[in-house]
Amino acid sequence: MNASTLDKQFWYDIRESGYNLPHDYSVTDLTEELFTYLGSTDPDLREEIAYETFASWLNKRHYQPEQIRGYIVPLVINLQSGLGEIDSDGLFLRTISILMLAEIVHTDNKRIILEREDVFSIYDKSLVYLAEELDMRGFVPQKGWAHSLARIADLLSVLAGNRYLARVELENILSAISERVTADNNPVLIHGEDDRLARAVIAANQRQMLDEFFIKQWLHVLVDPRKRSWKGSYTSPSRQAAYINTRNFLRGLHLQVTQNPGLFNQDYLLEEIRKTLGKLHQF
Repeated sequence: MNASTLDKQFWYDIRESGYNLPHDYSVTDLTEELFTYLGSTDPDLREEIAYETFASWLNKRHYQPEQIRGYIVPLVINLQSGLGEIDSDGLFLRTISILMLAEIVHTDNKRIILEREDVFSIYDKSLVYLAEELDMRGFVPQKGWAHSLARIADLLSVLAGNRYLARVELENILSAISERVTADNNPVLIHGEDDRLARAVIAANQRQMLDEFFIKQWLHVLVDPRKRSWKGSYTSPSRQAAYINTRNFLRGLHLQVTQNPGLFNQDYLLEEIRKTLGKLHQF
């Protein structure tokens, strides 16, 4: 493979062809090149070329299962690269890797390609990422989308639908979401992150493994996070941001439950979320 030929137009030509593999190139070599773009601050290379091409080739079955499984390790490692830093460009590597992993899990949900240990390696690191990511930037001028919370929510959504996750893992996903939403170190979320997190809750609910007692207790945590009342939270900017995020998350969750006819436990969810919103008091 002559790397000098792989300019943006080379990849756009592949897209125009319907993502057919070009002659004289192997999918392995081309994917290796795509993975070098994941940390780029150029959104065209990172999003339009690397992510969209990889997702399309997964869908077109250009990879063997063992190839796909082999991509998990470097992508999971990327999730930990620079984790805990704020305002560094390493965020783009982490969040695009999240999307790549989401495509892999989504593919496995449609046709079995992964082993249990593959899925759990992604699941374990996803929960660590959700808890430890401190850079909450959404859209960054000139550099494009980072969208850390929204993208990890998307990954958790497809993980929640995976056959290998049982009740305890679904409970852990919801608990991790409530911890993140109510955390004091978040800014006010303005790029739809709360709605994407709510979708992950819906996906977990649809497995029909979460009982009503757990849901009630989980919602109670949002009213009284870490045994701290929301009363007086307006006096602290960080607590005020956490309150707004929690309220918006619950409102978004209520709306999504309302708009999904036939949702498992729909009536119970609507009533309990309504009660929870009624208990969110700052005064």
